[in-house]
Amino acid sequence: MITEQVIDKLYKQYKKLPPDPFELDMPLLFDNGVNELHHLNVNEDFDLIIGSIAEMSPFHSIPLKRVHAIVDFEEWVAIVLHSSIVFLSKKNSKSYVHLKAIRQSFGDKLSSIFRKDDLPDLD
Repeated sequence: MITEQVIDKLYKQYKKLPPDPFELDMPLLFDNGVNELHHLNVNEDFDLIIGSIAEMSPFHSIPLKRVHAIVDFEEWVAIVLHSSIVFLSKKNSKSYVHLKAIRQSFGDKLSSIFRKDDLPDLD
């Protein structure tokens, strides 16, 4: 089961890109039926094309040089990126995208407290 804790662990474990995109575990996408379900393809620019995701989506075409890891789960394969994870089902053509929450830095929080336009209008 993929929980928020598992997702957080993926982001922490795969913070950095691999030294070479050819080190990614590509067989996880092409050897276990995921390819047929999601119509996967790698084009001449080394972009992973996911046919089961709409062409208008930014996740339809993913440059392999931006992929941090490809991770196998019991029913899903995860494509880990810096700020998102694309989960592809092994049983059907469903996919799920997790977007990492943007966290404010301490300075951002402090400056938002003192921003004039955030104060209520007392007139």
